Amino acid sequence: MCLIALGISAETNMVKQMVATFTTLGGEPEVTEESGRYVRLTLGDSVRVELFKAGDEDTCKHYVLITACAPQCSSRVRVYNKEWEYLYPVEAPFQSIFPLATMDKETGQITWSDNDTWEY
Repeated sequence: MCLIALGISAETNMVKQMVATFTTLGGEPEVTEESGRYVRLTLGDSVRVELFKAGDEDTCKHYVLITACAPQCSSRVRVYNKEWEYLYPVEAPFQSIFPLATMDKETGQITWSDNDTWEY
């Protein structure tokens, strides 16, 4: 288990910065779900952030999935080390203008779908 905890109470600059930024912009950040390794934040009406910690103390990685809707939803996934230094992105395994990701709260597994279908 990683030593760095996730969530609003976490002493992590990244989480604090996200919450502060969205509060300053008029958003109402809220922890909507939290379990041992998983946290889901809602940052206003159109943005949600899911965080998952994987690995042990030495190999800890934080997976951060951000989904924004304006109005079409699109996701990005980034991986950080235990000090919250950016490591690399996780890309959808296909070409898409609006890739949409979901995260399994038990395993952290990312599932991608193509959100390019527009209905008129």
